Amino acid sequence: MELSVVDQTQLTTDRKELIEKTIAYEQASLAENTRKTYASMWKKFSKWCSENQLVSCPTSSETVSLFLASLGGQVSFSTIDCTIAAIEKAHEKAGQKISGDQDLYRRVRKGIRREHSEKQAIRKAKALSLLELSIFCKGLMGDLRDTRDKAIITLAFFGALRRSELANLDIENIEFSEKGVILNLLKSKTSDVSVKVFLSKTKDQNICPVGALKDWISKSQILSGPLFRPIDRWDNLKPTRISGRLVARTMKRYFGNEYSGHSGRRGLVTSIAEKGLPLHNIQKLSRHKSLQVLMGYVETAQGFDQSSVNSLGI
Repeated sequence: MELSVVDQTQLTTDRKELIEKTIAYEQASLAENTRKTYASMWKKFSKWCSENQLVSCPTSSETVSLFLASLGGQVSFSTIDCTIAAIEKAHEKAGQKISGDQDLYRRVRKGIRREHSEKQAIRKAKALSLLELSIFCKGLMGDLRDTRDKAIITLAFFGALRRSELANLDIENIEFSEKGVILNLLKSKTSDVSVKVFLSKTKDQNICPVGALKDWISKSQILSGPLFRPIDRWDNLKPTRISGRLVARTMKRYFGNEYSGHSGRRGLVTSIAEKGLPLHNIQKLSRHKSLQVLMGYVETAQGFDQSSVNSLGI
C-alpha cells in the first residue's frame, strides 16, 4: 500500500492518518531483520536484472529461475529460499504479479537442493555448556560492561532466549519475586502474544541469572525503557536498545567464533537433554514451535548414550 496511489486532495485529515496507520501496521507484520534481509535480497536481484537487461518488476518466472540458477552451488539453501520470498514480497507490495509458470522457479529451487545437497555444511551454533558458563562468570572483573554481559549470557542460557528476545526486553517486562524473576516476552519469533519465562535462583550464586540481572539493574541505574543498552568506549551507558547482533558478538568475544547468539539457548536444551528430561518438558522450557528442530538438539545431546555400542552394552 502506498500513499502515492491515493489522491491526497480528496482525503480528509482523519483518512490520511488512518492510511498511514494502516501502512505502519502492514510494515510491522514482518520483523525488522526480515525486512532488512528482504531489502538486501531484492537489491541484489534488481542489480542482476539490470546487468543482464532483464526486468525486475514485474518480472517473469523465467527470470527468477535464471537468477536462482546463478546462485546454485554458491549460496546456502536458506539464502535461495529467502531470495524467492523477497522477490515475491516485493511484487506483492508493488501490486504486481510474477508472470508465467511460478512452479518453474520452484522446480529450479528443488533441483538446486538436490544437486548441491552434499555441499551444504551443517552449521549450527556451538552449545554453551554449564562448565563454560561457570568459568566465564568467575573470570569477570565486575565493571559495567562485564555486569551487563553476565546478565545477557546467563539469561540467554537459563531462559533459552533468542537474541531478539534479549534485545527487546524492557525493564518494565521484569518481575522479581522471592523465588526468582519472571521475564515477560512481548515479542517472540514463534508467538505474537506475551510469553512468561520463569527463572529460579540457582544454588551456585556465581552463575545465577536472577542475581546477575539484579546486579545489572543496580549498577546501570536503569529505571525505564530498554533493559540492555550499548556501552561506549568510555563506559558510558547509551539510552538506546542493544541489537541482536551485539548479543552474538558478546558470545563470540568470550567463547570464540564458533559460538553465536543462539549458543546459550542451544546450551540449555543440550544440557537438559543430557539429563534425560522428556521431550515435551524440554519443548515447554525452550518454547520451540517445531519438534523437528528441537529433536536435532536432543539427538546431538543423547547421541552417544543411544549409540549402537552403548545400546549393546559392550
